[in-house]
Amino acid sequence: MKKPFVYLIRKRALGDVLWTEPLIRQLAARSKKVIVYTKHPELFQHYPLPNVHFVNRLTKLEKVLAGLDQFLTFPRFFISLDRAYEKNPKTHVLYAYQQKAGLPITHEYPRLYLSPEELAFRPSEVGQRKYVVLHLESLAERNYRKVYGVNWEKVVSALTEKGFAVVQVGKEPLLIPGTIHAKTSVREMIGIISGATFFIGIDSGPSHMAASLGVPSLIFFGAVNPDFRHFRDLFKGRFLQQFCEFAGCYHESNLSKPVCLLVGNEGISKCSLHTTEYVLNNIDLLIRDFPL
Repeated sequence: MKKPFVYLIRKRALGDVLWTEPLIRQLAARSKKVIVYTKHPELFQHYPLPNVHFVNRLTKLEKVLAGLDQFLTFPRFFISLDRAYEKNPKTHVLYAYQQKAGLPITHEYPRLYLSPEELAFRPSEVGQRKYVVLHLESLAERNYRKVYGVNWEKVVSALTEKGFAVVQVGKEPLLIPGTIHAKTSVREMIGIISGATFFIGIDSGPSHMAASLGVPSLIFFGAVNPDFRHFRDLFKGRFLQQFCEFAGCYHESNLSKPVCLLVGNEGISKCSLHTTEYVLNNIDLLIRDFPL
């Protein structure tokens, strides 16, 4: 028998919210109504299931009921995924969510639904050229979430010589000469990524959009274990991560404020220190693996 309703709660972080999508489908199959509470409801525009509703706030009564429901061993009507993977850091984020919700484990990427206009959206400066999306802006401001040691102007020049326009996405990224900066809405960014030949960027919301859309990608990882964020057998692309004797240390803490074990907060994390040649070589390998 289907439940009359269920609330699914994951308030923030684009990538984290996006990974709730498989659970939304699971809950929609067993509930008459699913209410998804998130600060990023725009991620789910054009969602095809009529019994799923997205809200960006809860009423006072809903907040009280949600708080009471959390005292139960198995919450009945309010499933909060906030801090679900922080409490279960050594498993894939999707598995952590599904375990918290008491749902079957699945092996899949989230689904994004685009309108014809979004599928056709691209910066006017690109024209009809093939393009690569570049996202290096780290809002987390953690050294193990950044990319060091790469001459990005040289990388952009190499991509340009291969016939690509290079589109930088992000709120206020450090602009690289030769790129086009697309300051977009979330939906426009999804459209731009969906039309890209390749995606290159850090482990963040846009990279999870690219993987979910099946766009071949190079994704930089530092202290985070990519196997807890992606599925290698489904992922199109390559993970870029340097050796460190404390590899995966991000998952050894409660994830509230992890600190690099070698250099602290101020130095350059070993796992995030790359070279220009390493990036250029991986671009060539990406083109080889996913020919145009």
